[in-house]
Amino acid sequence: MRIKMVKLRMGGVSLPSRVLGDRAAPRFGDLRILDTDDQGLRRPVKLARLMEHDSQVIRETLIDPRILWCGDNRFTLTGFERIRNRHGETVEYAQSWLCEIDTSPPDRPADTLRAAPYKDR
Repeated sequence: MRIKMVKLRMGGVSLPSRVLGDRAAPRFGDLRILDTDDQGLRRPVKLARLMEHDSQVIRETLIDPRILWCGDNRFTLTGFERIRNRHGETVEYAQSWLCEIDTSPPDRPADTLRAAPYKDR
Protein backbone atom coordinates (compact mmCIF):
# COMPACT_ATOMS: atom_id res chain seq x y z
CA MET A 1 0.00 0.00 0.00
CA ARG A 2 1.49 3.33 -1.08
CA ILE A 3 1.39 5.88 1.74
CA LYS A 4 2.64 9.27 2.89
CA MET A 5 3.91 9.03 6.50
CA VAL A 6 4.73 11.64 9.15
CA LYS A 7 6.34 10.71 12.48
CA LEU A 8 4.43 12.15 15.43
CA ARG A 9 7.21 11.72 18.01
CA MET A 10 10.88 12.60 18.26
CA GLY A 11 12.93 10.56 20.73
CA GLY A 12 9.71 9.27 22.31
CA VAL A 13 8.35 12.79 22.95
CA SER A 14 5.12 13.84 21.21
CA LEU A 15 5.59 16.72 18.81
CA PRO A 16 3.08 19.56 19.15
CA SER A 17 0.81 19.79 16.12
CA ARG A 18 2.05 23.32 15.35
CA VAL A 19 5.60 22.05 14.66
CA LEU A 20 4.74 18.86 12.80
CA GLY A 21 4.90 20.63 9.46
CA ASP A 22 8.23 22.28 10.32
CA ARG A 23 10.20 19.35 11.75
CA ALA A 24 8.55 16.31 10.24
CA ALA A 25 8.83 16.15 6.48
CA PRO A 26 6.49 13.53 5.03
CA ARG A 27 8.06 10.32 3.80
CA PHE A 28 6.62 8.40 0.87
CA GLY A 29 6.81 4.66 0.33
CA ASP A 30 5.07 1.30 0.48
CA LEU A 31 3.71 0.15 3.84
CA ARG A 32 4.18 -3.54 4.65
CA ILE A 33 3.10 -5.21 7.89
CA LEU A 34 4.52 -8.64 8.69
CA ASP A 35 5.28 -11.12 11.47
CA THR A 36 8.89 -12.13 12.06
CA ASP A 37 11.25 -13.38 14.77
CA ASP A 38 13.19 -10.71 16.65
CA GLN A 39 16.59 -11.90 17.86
CA GLY A 40 16.95 -8.96 20.27
CA LEU A 41 13.59 -9.55 21.95
CA ARG A 42 13.77 -13.35 21.52
CA ARG A 43 10.12 -13.58 20.51
CA PRO A 44 7.94 -13.26 17.43
CA VAL A 45 7.04 -9.63 16.65
CA LYS A 46 4.86 -7.75 14.23
CA LEU A 47 6.63 -5.09 12.16
CA ALA A 48 5.38 -2.21 10.05
CA ARG A 49 7.93 -1.21 7.42
CA LEU A 50 8.01 1.78 5.14
CA MET A 51 9.79 0.60 2.00
CA GLU A 52 10.96 2.60 -1.00
CA HIS A 53 8.54 2.33 -3.91
CA ASP A 54 9.20 -0.78 -6.03
CA SER A 55 12.27 -1.68 -3.96
CA GLN A 56 13.34 -3.85 -1.02
CA VAL A 57 15.05 -0.91 0.75
CA ILE A 58 13.61 -0.40 4.26
CA ARG A 59 13.34 3.30 5.18
CA GLU A 60 11.55 3.07 8.57
CA THR A 61 10.45 0.28 10.92
CA LEU A 62 7.82 0.28 13.66
CA ILE A 63 7.84 -2.61 16.16
CA ASP A 64 4.54 -4.04 17.48
CA PRO A 65 2.34 -1.65 15.45
CA ARG A 66 -1.31 -1.08 16.34
CA ILE A 67 -3.91 0.99 14.55
CA LEU A 68 -5.21 3.72 16.86
CA TRP A 69 -7.43 5.61 14.46
CA CYS A 70 -8.64 5.23 10.89
CA GLY A 71 -10.77 7.44 8.63
CA ASP A 72 -10.77 9.64 5.51
CA ASN A 73 -7.94 7.68 3.80
CA ARG A 74 -5.74 8.24 6.87
CA PHE A 75 -4.79 6.16 9.89
CA THR A 76 -2.45 6.30 12.87
CA LEU A 77 -0.06 3.47 13.70
CA THR A 78 1.62 3.36 17.09
CA GLY A 79 4.44 1.15 18.30
CA PHE A 80 8.15 1.35 19.09
CA GLU A 81 11.09 2.69 17.12
CA ARG A 82 14.50 1.07 17.63
CA ILE A 83 17.61 3.20 17.10
CA ARG A 84 21.23 3.35 18.24
CA ASN A 85 22.13 6.25 20.53
CA ARG A 86 25.40 8.16 20.41
CA HIS A 87 27.03 5.54 22.68
CA GLY A 88 26.16 2.74 20.25
CA GLU A 89 23.50 1.27 22.55
CA THR A 90 20.19 0.07 21.11
CA VAL A 91 17.26 1.99 22.56
CA GLU A 92 13.54 1.83 21.82
CA TYR A 93 11.19 4.80 21.90
CA ALA A 94 7.44 5.07 21.64
CA GLN A 95 6.57 6.20 18.11
CA SER A 96 3.43 6.99 16.13
CA TRP A 97 3.02 7.39 12.40
CA LEU A 98 0.27 9.41 10.78
CA CYS A 99 -0.26 7.65 7.46
CA GLU A 100 -2.24 8.86 4.47
CA ILE A 101 -2.98 6.57 1.56
CA ASP A 102 -1.14 7.91 -1.48
CA THR A 103 -3.73 8.12 -4.24
CA SER A 104 -1.47 9.90 -6.72
CA PRO A 105 -0.80 7.94 -9.92
CA PRO A 106 2.42 5.90 -9.81
CA ASP A 107 5.47 7.23 -11.62
CA ARG A 108 5.62 5.99 -15.18
CA PRO A 109 8.81 4.15 -16.10
CA ALA A 110 10.96 5.72 -18.79
CA ASP A 111 10.07 4.57 -22.27
CA THR A 112 13.24 2.69 -23.17
CA LEU A 113 11.79 0.87 -26.17
CA ARG A 114 11.35 3.96 -28.28
CA ALA A 115 14.37 4.65 -30.49
CA ALA A 116 15.73 8.12 -31.11
CA PRO A 117 14.50 9.65 -34.35
CA TYR A 118 16.68 9.10 -37.40
CA LYS A 119 18.50 12.20 -38.57
CA ASP A 120 19.77 12.37 -42.14
CA ARG A 121 23.17 14.07 -42.35
